[in-house]
Amino acid sequence: MNCPKCLNTALKTETAGGVEIDRCPSCHGLWLDMLELEQLAAHPPKALIEDDRKFHAAAYEEGARLACPRCEGTYLIKLNSRLRPGTIVDSCKVCHGNWLDAGELARLTGQELRDWIQAVFRG
Repeated sequence: MNCPKCLNTALKTETAGGVEIDRCPSCHGLWLDMLELEQLAAHPPKALIEDDRKFHAAAYEEGARLACPRCEGTYLIKLNSRLRPGTIVDSCKVCHGNWLDAGELARLTGQELRDWIQAVFRG
């Protein structure tokens, strides 16, 4: 399965918090099959979140139209996350998978907010 952003780059499968995810070694985006995003949000794996928060995810930026890496010929729809408004999640209406750009998982799990609060009260 290839990255929907990098097109010719194969996604690498890895396990994080007991969930099998697919990550692009080039752009560091994540492909999550149906319900994997919910599983990761409920029990965020620390190592994956720490790695993902190294990247800044643009808020309210829809970006280019992407094709589903699992369903050939299907485009992903852009959804503004209910968990973190301003985070645009690309979702497939056929297989219900989700594409997260690098940094978006950390934002969705609240890690960015926790880091900001800690920095404010430390300083």
